[in-house]
Amino acid sequence: MSELSKRVITALVLLLLVWGWYFHLVSPWFEAALALIGLVASCEIVLMMKLRNPQVYIFSSAVMWGLFAWSADITWLLLGGFVWFLCFVLNSRQQQASFSDFFAAIWLLSWVYVFTLAIAETHATVVGQSLVIGTCLAVWASDIAAYFIGKKWGKRKLCPAISPGKSIEGALGAILFAVPVAVFCWTLWDVLPIPLAIPLACVVVLAGILGDLSESSVKRQAGAKDSGQWLPGHGGILDRIDAIIMAVPVNWLLWGLI
Repeated sequence: MSELSKRVITALVLLLLVWGWYFHLVSPWFEAALALIGLVASCEIVLMMKLRNPQVYIFSSAVMWGLFAWSADITWLLLGGFVWFLCFVLNSRQQQASFSDFFAAIWLLSWVYVFTLAIAETHATVVGQSLVIGTCLAVWASDIAAYFIGKKWGKRKLCPAISPGKSIEGALGAILFAVPVAVFCWTLWDVLPIPLAIPLACVVVLAGILGDLSESSVKRQAGAKDSGQWLPGHGGILDRIDAIIMAVPVNWLLWGLI
């Protein structure tokens, strides 16, 4: 089977699974499935960064996500971060460990957790769901536009130290094409009026680009091409949600302020 066929089949299966989970699972099963996604992403982070004694980090992550499934709250991230740093200090007593690798792992874990928290908090209402769906559609439109425009007209590198393939032209194209997608969705579904939807959409698209760069930066730190091998043709869970782990929580926080 070709790589393209694997990507298409995996994408279709994921689409069906996500559709069934997001629109048909109710609490507490919805939160349990969300916690499972977070746990898989956490395992990818630990293994990708090659943290010493990974089983301790994975076990503490399992406890943290179990608590999240019981009650979605930011408290469990603080507790999990405390335990992770304690593990890092204890490992460093016996053999020097890289703090930059640990910091990269904590950085990515924090965004994954806040992303899941935003999904859980917005899922309770139709307006909240519409906000998230519009955000995801805009980010995916941004990825597609950035790829094709960057491939055709990209000349100036956006951030070559992190992701050599991304260009300034691609980023501008992403904003040009993705912002109308978000604005159209949010105004159609009565989430926000146009004067508020436009600036928020610009921030969301920018957050999606930064989220992508954030995961790329961590992978470069780890010397890894993909975050994992869970998804044939797509890499790992983090590779599929890299842009939205920053776009969704940033949008959720700003929407709450508005």
